[in-house]
Amino acid sequence: MAFNIVDLVKDQITDHLRDQLGSVAGIDTTQTTSALSGAIPGLLTGLTGVANKPGGAGALLDAVNKQDDGLIGNLTSMLGQNQGNQLANEGGNLLSSLLGSGALGTLANVIGGFAGIGRNNSTSLLGILAPIVIGVLKKQVLGSGLDASGLSSMLSSQQSNINAAMPQGLSDQLSNQGFFDSISGASPNVATPTVSAPDLNTPELPKSGGLPKWLIPLVVLGALAYFGYKFLSNQDAPDVSAVGDAATGAVTNVTDGASAAFGSVTDGISTEALDAAKAALPDSVDFDGLTGQLNGAFESTTSALGGITDAESATAALPELTQASEDVSQFAAVFQRLPDAAKGPLSSMLENGMGAVGPLFEKVQAIPGVGAIIEPIVGPMLATIEGLAG
Repeated sequence: MAFNIVDLVKDQITDHLRDQLGSVAGIDTTQTTSALSGAIPGLLTGLTGVANKPGGAGALLDAVNKQDDGLIGNLTSMLGQNQGNQLANEGGNLLSSLLGSGALGTLANVIGGFAGIGRNNSTSLLGILAPIVIGVLKKQVLGSGLDASGLSSMLSSQQSNINAAMPQGLSDQLSNQGFFDSISGASPNVATPTVSAPDLNTPELPKSGGLPKWLIPLVVLGALAYFGYKFLSNQDAPDVSAVGDAATGAVTNVTDGASAAFGSVTDGISTEALDAAKAALPDSVDFDGLTGQLNGAFESTTSALGGITDAESATAALPELTQASEDVSQFAAVFQRLPDAAKGPLSSMLENGMGAVGPLFEKVQAIPGVGAIIEPIVGPMLATIEGLAG
């Protein structure tokens, strides 16, 4: 019997479940409805692309087979028990492993722009939508006895239904942002690098080889203040670790202030310049989506870097930094094809972001053990930004 995979997914989402999904994502009913209208066909398109890649169908089938058969039926109850964030995180991790974190970020950006919601909101919605879509695929796999090849063929046969469900203009936006290229080119299960936990007993020094010049006065002042206090108080001589603690505290305070200072990549750019850039862009390029992706990358980077205080928190920040780096790479691919008249204001946006991220990155690197963890990701990203900004 003929079926429509999009309709099967939509049939699982009652009005009550829709409102629960919106609650988890932090958006209202109208925004949830709008976002789902693009997220369902967008996600199915992504999974179809995965299934058509070498090894992708097997990875997708493995994810399908691992999902609990009763998850969809229990979803409303689970969300009612405040398990929404956990499910959204698990679903997001699954999608990141299948699609690649860059493709997932692009899809979230485009859906967010389409529905008028933030990237974090659309990312949460996609994460909580993942088990619903995977659950529907599992019913088809079990009902028809599909293997990996059969799952790939089934999804490919549904492409016309998926395309028909795509809201007008959404497919063009996904194409312009490189979504289709990313799902056809990347291999599954390699999007997020595996990072070994650092040895906190013997922390590795940053690759810069020592403290940057900006930090030396802070350390000296902290040491002088501490020794002065001890001298005036006629106390025993301090141990060296107290000075190190003061320096680390100075780093943390400075990074907190720097991360909080970032506003928007369009700050300081005149309306006339922005309008000129929009006018110079090809019709196929969505200016708001492009700048939104760039702004999201800088926001994520400053937020992630601002939360780093030691090697452990640096390791925890890697997924967000990796996502931001891939967003910048996708922006760069679009930027390089633009006419020169549009590149000027966009270059200014890159400089704005670099002005916030560059110094913050340098400061965070000064924390013992952190530089070697984050530099392989953030370093190339900043090099890309500098190259584009000129």
